[in-house]
Amino acid sequence: MFKKSMTQKKTRPRTQAELDAYIAARPRPVRNTFEGMYPLHEDIELSDEQVQIVLDYLKEVDFHLPGATADEFIVVRWARYTGFQFLQEPLEAYAVGLRCTHPGMEDQHTFIRMSWGQLMGDPEAVRLPVNEPVLASDMMTLARYRDTRTGPSRTGVDAYAASGNFVPGADFDLKLLNGALDDVLEQHLNGKGREVNSWWNPALNWGVALAGRYPRLKYFESKGRLDEKSLAALHAFEARAAHAETALQELGLATPASVAESALKQAEKAERGKFSRQHRIRDPQPLTESENRQGSTFKDS
Repeated sequence: MFKKSMTQKKTRPRTQAELDAYIAARPRPVRNTFEGMYPLHEDIELSDEQVQIVLDYLKEVDFHLPGATADEFIVVRWARYTGFQFLQEPLEAYAVGLRCTHPGMEDQHTFIRMSWGQLMGDPEAVRLPVNEPVLASDMMTLARYRDTRTGPSRTGVDAYAASGNFVPGADFDLKLLNGALDDVLEQHLNGKGREVNSWWNPALNWGVALAGRYPRLKYFESKGRLDEKSLAALHAFEARAAHAETALQELGLATPASVAESALKQAEKAERGKFSRQHRIRDPQPLTESENRQGSTFKDS
């Protein structure tokens, strides 16, 4: 069964018909829009004629991935409207997904921006600046920590088979922790503080790394399962964080020491079967409704 699933995973669509069948077997993506977000257009499913428009445009502008050519793509028919998603994106913009068919590059996916008019076949349609053929994987938050363009070279079962590391993924955990700390320190050094336009990513990445990656390492440390190299790297990270404690406090961020203490207590309770997650409200009411329920209104204030 395992060999079968591995074979299926490596089989990738190589023709437009194969990709169409692959996409058709999956539910259509749902567009989530919220109050204040009014799309000018909807996502569209491209016809055969529209797919050909995309393919012709790729050749016209010589859109290609390094090592491949403009005619080595198949098109994801479900074009996503992006005109309302980004501050500087033209209101006519669509993102059309592309998959490379060059031998050995079938796992490389990208997209091209085209206007609504172009996809509708209007010869006088607005043409958007051609985006770089960036891989989808290159756009992900963790891209800078990967050692190949499409992801880590060791994943899944391969990671567990790696020698010299008692805990698979510990080296990657430490890369993320140090990278998140680097970003926070750079934010503090630049004097930007909690400036909203630059603060979101450093704060989020630090919080996620400290809430997940760090407690995992501390747990394995407490069980004596980290090898000497990983243990030394963990202590080096903690020394860096301790040295930066003043900066973390000024930015209102948690420190590793407090997180580790809490995480180990939770792990101990879990092992004794006495830890249970707190219930959270999944669908909180809007502010106006919650205040009415509490007996106060905006008029009262």
